Amino acid sequence: MKLAPEQLDAHFKQHPLFPVYLLSGDEPLLVQEAGDKLRQTARQAGYNEREVLHADNSFQWEGLLERANSMSLFSEKQIIELHIPNGKPGTKGAEILGLYLKSPSPDTLLLIFCPKLDSSSQKSKWFKSVDNAGATLAFWPIELERLPAWVQARCKQFSMDITPDAVRLLTERVEGNLLAAVQEIEKLKLLYPDQRIGEEDVIGSVADNSRYDLFTLADTALKGDAGRCLKILQGLRSEGLDATLVLWALSRDLRTLASLNHESGSGQVPEALFKKHRIWGKRKALIGQALRRLPKSKLASLLQRCGEADQAIKGAKRLSPWILLTDIALEIAGKPR
Repeated sequence: MKLAPEQLDAHFKQHPLFPVYLLSGDEPLLVQEAGDKLRQTARQAGYNEREVLHADNSFQWEGLLERANSMSLFSEKQIIELHIPNGKPGTKGAEILGLYLKSPSPDTLLLIFCPKLDSSSQKSKWFKSVDNAGATLAFWPIELERLPAWVQARCKQFSMDITPDAVRLLTERVEGNLLAAVQEIEKLKLLYPDQRIGEEDVIGSVADNSRYDLFTLADTALKGDAGRCLKILQGLRSEGLDATLVLWALSRDLRTLASLNHESGSGQVPEALFKKHRIWGKRKALIGQALRRLPKSKLASLLQRCGEADQAIKGAKRLSPWILLTDIALEIAGKPR
């Protein structure tokens, strides 16, 4: 059955656990939280052992069938998590999943994690087998119009008293990145416990943080301060920050710049376009500076470089992701390495 993510809690109250759940989507935080709920509910039901499998190119699908039907040595019930990075189990995987789900083990809970699945994948036999035997949940990005309400609800969940202006500013900063939003909310909770949080507190949480963050890096590159870009990148790397997040911050602004360049037809951006792309306050000036500095051809080249950095992060290219990210940031700043 198809199950909306917000129905998950009610589902647990009304039904025993299904033998299989498929969670798909490009919102890591929402998928992770739903997975945590399923694991917690399963543990309460006696599923005390957990095994995680990754269906990469070398994965032996027969092993899934063997593990799912085998008795655990340490627990009567087990959870098997199957991660399919490309969302396509292939012919062999589809065959194995269909075979297992015809008669799933009552002592095994199978959790399948996939990225966003297209319509053809949702019409496939293996997907229908999962849907018939258990539940499929699809996680969609939260629309920008709904994001302030989502941020407000998260703050309420943490028992935080926050002003509407502070919610607006926080929403603008995270730009739809839910993981970043939760990190910012947790940081505010630690910095300003048991007090009303206003717009200045949101600004102060960045100023008082000794770390350089992604937003500072993006703004510094737009401003054209190459020296500070290097310093920030070194700080982020030394702290062990995932290069994927740095790529997200830089590519987000590059996509915005490319869209504005195309829509405005010049370096002069009308106020209506700034509003459309949710660019407020000081960032309007930064975006304007970058547009005057970066022609259409350069923006296209930088977005292509972002694709190369993404491949390097995933191991598809034998290049250093951090060197590529440094080159991208410096070119945005107008000072190629």
